[in-house]
Amino acid sequence: MTIVTELTDSLIIAKKEFKILSRKKALLIPLILFPIIMIVFFGYGMGGTVKEAPILIINDDTGRASSSLVQEIGSYTTKYDGSPMFSVTYTKDMSQSEAESKIDAGMYKGVLIIPPDYSDNVAKNESMTLTLLTDSSDVTTSSVIINFMRQLLAKAGSITLNVPNIYGNLEYLDFLIPGVIALTVFMGSVATTGSAIAGEKEDGTLVRMLMTPVSKRSVILGKTIYQLILQLGRAVILILAAYFLLGFNMNGSWLLVSLVLVIFTLGGVGMGIVMSTMVEDMESFFQLNMLVTMPAMFVTGVFFPLSSVPDWMRYIAYCLPLTYAIDAMRTIMIKGQGLNAVSNDLIILSLFAIITFTAGVHLFRREA
Repeated sequence: MTIVTELTDSLIIAKKEFKILSRKKALLIPLILFPIIMIVFFGYGMGGTVKEAPILIINDDTGRASSSLVQEIGSYTTKYDGSPMFSVTYTKDMSQSEAESKIDAGMYKGVLIIPPDYSDNVAKNESMTLTLLTDSSDVTTSSVIINFMRQLLAKAGSITLNVPNIYGNLEYLDFLIPGVIALTVFMGSVATTGSAIAGEKEDGTLVRMLMTPVSKRSVILGKTIYQLILQLGRAVILILAAYFLLGFNMNGSWLLVSLVLVIFTLGGVGMGIVMSTMVEDMESFFQLNMLVTMPAMFVTGVFFPLSSVPDWMRYIAYCLPLTYAIDAMRTIMIKGQGLNAVSNDLIILSLFAIITFTAGVHLFRREA
């Protein structure tokens, strides 16, 4: 066989592969869109800047130097689109503990405390220390705020910045781990539930199962119990692995983390059932699952803070339940906060669970 013949045969084989691919239109869309989505979302999210991060300035000084400092912070704009880097709120006569409670509640990403003698010391060129509190559970935004403040104060004179670690010495991994756990539970509960039902529909197992005395209610309940045990077990293993292998510290309540994951898993199971009723086989389910779950992975703040993304990405994130699960997990696991701090997240996740689970049960009982 000559080289020319081999090349001709190879081109025929390649042409055949392209023809097969062109018939799978459901596969073509994610194949082309997936890398574009990654570039756009990660480009914005990992851009290393923040937009309109909420900052509280406690200004107990009435001099011109402090006014100038406050104005400069409020008017600073980002490099890329000219948006303000900070959304500044001003106040005075607030203690440091009160300021920390506002960061705990998620109201501000940072609090700068300007003492009463700031302007006098600047005028005399005397050294002094300002206190900056940051929400270090959001490591990226906290680092941007600290670096900005240090550069700004370095121009004002002999000023040092005291930055207490109110949640301990945190790194990017501490920010990442709660988000990865929530993402794992979401994708796992949706994909394993939906693919199992779609697979049983495809091979006829589901029909044979329903011909036995087992009721549809028992089938759904059994799959739900299986998912709850599986996802909680995965979450515990992930947390323990993060603790022993990466030094992650669990600051909050295990019971509260379990409550969040149980509610979230119920929603994921319901979503998986709903999606499985919309397809006829496993391949179609995986394509649908990719279209639904992949965007959630990139826009909900698993890998980067929502404060660093454009408004349109943030609005999409607020429509997705994974965003609230991630926020609740970080609030509990990093900040060590209690039920009150995550009550809004729990309400939204409960609504998600009720709607999807009810719809899933209704569609499954009607179709099966």
